[in-house]
Amino acid sequence: MKKGIIIILTFLTSACAVTVKTYQKPDQSFDSFETWCWLKGCEITYQGPDHLYSQKVIDEIANAVAYNMHQKGYRQEDDSSDLMVNFFMILKEDSMEIDDSYDDGFIPEIGWLDRMHPEYQKFLKGSLVIDVIDREQSELIWRSNAIRYLETNPIYDRDMIWSGVEKAMKKLPGKE
Repeated sequence: MKKGIIIILTFLTSACAVTVKTYQKPDQSFDSFETWCWLKGCEITYQGPDHLYSQKVIDEIANAVAYNMHQKGYRQEDDSSDLMVNFFMILKEDSMEIDDSYDDGFIPEIGWLDRMHPEYQKFLKGSLVIDVIDREQSELIWRSNAIRYLETNPIYDRDMIWSGVEKAMKKLPGKE
């Protein structure tokens, strides 16, 4: 059982890490872009369990994305801007079996029956996808997919949201 607890603790402590994958259209220059706005008619989308939907979290992500666009040198304007930006979130519930295979299967307090009912650690796999679209060409020119593992009932953490968005947008080319 100790080995299983160690695996869970290792998993949860690494859960703070964000894995980011980015895509940029080959040979795409960002030099001519000055302004951005949210995708026209955009409603931020959420995919995941209803009980985890939070407008407060979505608003915080939108604020963090807007701030990072500003930090990169882009001005937020109206529907005639150079770039359109959108993001969506996906939260998926998952679990992993606690590995206590080092044990011979007999636990004095419980007996052999325990081996027939393995324990599981539940968690969430969360993805934040940020898209940047060239308005004139109507095509995706940059995408970031940030993945983080969370506890099953995550609490609102503004710093974690801002840190995650900053990491997700780190490789977006900025204005010189």
